[in-house]
Amino acid sequence: MENETIKNRIQQALDCVQGLDEPYRGLAFQVVLERLLQEGADGRRADPKPEAREGGKGFTPINEFYSSLSLKSHTDSVVAIAYYLLHAESAPLFTIREVSERLSKCRAEKPKNLSDVLAGCAKNGWLAEGSQKIGGMKSWYLTSTGEKYFQSKLKPAEG
Repeated sequence: MENETIKNRIQQALDCVQGLDEPYRGLAFQVVLERLLQEGADGRRADPKPEAREGGKGFTPINEFYSSLSLKSHTDSVVAIAYYLLHAESAPLFTIREVSERLSKCRAEKPKNLSDVLAGCAKNGWLAEGSQKIGGMKSWYLTSTGEKYFQSKLKPAEG
């Protein structure tokens, strides 16, 4: 990683924690900086494990995964994408951009206001806001309630 990139990451981490009081600021700075340094040069998370790539851990590519589901609403689509990100791509945190990109890969209809759909999923308890920003964007994660919802209502019957 180049010195300029490292300096930028340090500045981003400082910006993220500047409103916190000590001793939390020092701890948060370490966590945020570590996360930022793990990101790739384009602001995306680095993928250190080959099995974490798309289609890893026994998952089919996202478009096949998505088309195998009977999704009836945009919130169902977002929960399914979040489930895939967590389990197939080993991405516990994601942004609205990543959801939008996955919907495009699946050639799925995108909601007019994806932010509202994410907020609706959060209101239902299926998603929650992450504590850090990724590439300057709010992060989200799939909750255990969202995971149970996917497994009981959205996941296709096996066999």
